[in-house]
Amino acid sequence: MRYLSFDHFFTVLGNKQRVKILQLLDRHGPMSVMSIAKRLQAEQSAVSHSLRQLLACHFVVVNQSGKERIYAINEDTVRPIFDLIEQHVKKNCAKDCGHWQ
Repeated sequence: MRYLSFDHFFTVLGNKQRVKILQLLDRHGPMSVMSIAKRLQAEQSAVSHSLRQLLACHFVVVNQSGKERIYAINEDTVRPIFDLIEQHVKKNCAKDCGHWQ
């Protein structure tokens, strides 16, 4: 079995704003940078920076709509990961993690 370095993957997911962006796109579908920034009450430049990092690791995909770039969660790989994370959290973290809300 080959062992891959997961460091960069978890580093990207280690940022709360990037995770919030992914969760937003997962729940509400494709959005522009402005829509994401407005929904998260974050600065557009910070959202753009986070999206660049998410795009570089293929957590999101982007499509051009006129002058707007529309971002969406990577359905092929990220959605299944989110489904597994949700399953894990419901089964394990909800009961025993002290930070569960």
